[in-house]
Amino acid sequence: MEDATAAQLAPFLARYGLVVQLSNSKGRCLIASRAFKQGAEVLAQEPYVAVLDGNSQHKRCDRCFSLSSNLKRCSACKSVFYCCILCQKKEWLLHKYECQATVKLFKEKQRNLTSSLRLMLRLLIKRRLQAEGFVPKTPSDCYETCKELPTHMANTGEERLVLYAQMANLVQMMVDSNDVKIKEVTKDFCRFACNAHTICDEEMRPLGTGLYPVISIINHSCSPNAVLHFDGKHAVVRALENINKGTEVTISYVELAASTHVRCLALKDQYYFDCDCVRCSASETQNGSREDAFVEGYRCINPSCEGPLMLDPGDSKKLICDLCGLNRNEADLTPLALEAEKSVLEASAMYTSGNIKGAMEAYGKAKSIQQTVCHPLSVNLMRTNDNLVKIHMDMQDWTAALEHCRQTIPSYKRAYSSFSPLLGLQFYTLGKLAWLKGNTAEAIGALKSALHILQVTHGPGSPLVQSLSSTLNEALAEAAHLHIHVAE
Repeated sequence: MEDATAAQLAPFLARYGLVVQLSNSKGRCLIASRAFKQGAEVLAQEPYVAVLDGNSQHKRCDRCFSLSSNLKRCSACKSVFYCCILCQKKEWLLHKYECQATVKLFKEKQRNLTSSLRLMLRLLIKRRLQAEGFVPKTPSDCYETCKELPTHMANTGEERLVLYAQMANLVQMMVDSNDVKIKEVTKDFCRFACNAHTICDEEMRPLGTGLYPVISIINHSCSPNAVLHFDGKHAVVRALENINKGTEVTISYVELAASTHVRCLALKDQYYFDCDCVRCSASETQNGSREDAFVEGYRCINPSCEGPLMLDPGDSKKLICDLCGLNRNEADLTPLALEAEKSVLEASAMYTSGNIKGAMEAYGKAKSIQQTVCHPLSVNLMRTNDNLVKIHMDMQDWTAALEHCRQTIPSYKRAYSSFSPLLGLQFYTLGKLAWLKGNTAEAIGALKSALHILQVTHGPGSPLVQSLSSTLNEALAEAAHLHIHVAE
């Protein structure tokens, strides 16, 4: 970060108790200049620019991102929706230029804006309006801070750069401005690719993309001490554990329920770095290899043994159980694993097309194969069970949904940290399903576990946590009324 930009940003960060430091291996790091307790808000920021994705565009307000059943569409471009007149008026200064560009694109090219193009268009419009003094500018909300984010152009493949350049050319045509340079817009597309965040709802379902230039300073760890969540498009970073003064704040950039190899490939492909966090470094040890075998490995041939299979040091073609020592040939397992993967892909396609029954049968077939091949705690089996939970909930078959959900919990606990929001949400689902089936004691246990986690990750004032607390209190009242014993 340039000295001037860093100096301007320092007062904003100081309000939270944070400073930026430079590291030879990581570049910029966000460091705690005071201690943060578990669950405390570490940092919060509105996006410089943000867009809803295609699935959310017709369901949510384009300004506040709130869900609404009474959205009003822009009468000119017919591509954005607002929950109320106030949101539409507040957004008009920015949207009127986007509106003109959108109408122009459709007339000349007979096509609508993609989310990526819309995000870039909004950045260019806001940058120009701030430069001209029509939109307020602060150190945490200005293009200059965005421009300090890395582009990694030197690491970006030629095919991807050509695509970005083509998109930049289209944007230039839309805004019809000599101030828009193809190379600079291409750089900004590169910035989006490795700095923009997926905006999720409270249940961690994606709904859009936003560029948060200060939050983007936070580095990645596969064992993060903080988590990013959203209230609409307002981003909040919370401490997953006590963070001491002088400690670097980290979040996760990728799905953590994966082996070290898979996580590192994802990080290298999108963010262009090799992760050397504590978890990744441990993969080279026996314990680390064992953890990877639990997450993505095969199961022991002995059905009563739950040991993970590791590479047999005496025979590279065989796998050996880390617990009982029995061998399995990898060549025998690979075709079965591929057959299960094929069934999962078929099931996903059927579910997308609306063939719920066919999807249920295909996922059931995949699960049967995975139970003979995969370790019981593997993420592949966990995800198949997750999909079966979703399907049976769609079918209102609460008994089957509850059983599949129960089977996911051990895998979730193994794959995620004890304060992962995904683990908390899975406990919440289990609690609601158990209560639907009249299993009050089980429901209370699951809801308590969910509340313990989600109060930390989402904050006690979150609507999700408030709803969870209300459900738990109702379940506790029912247990007291029916004299049901509830474990502490």
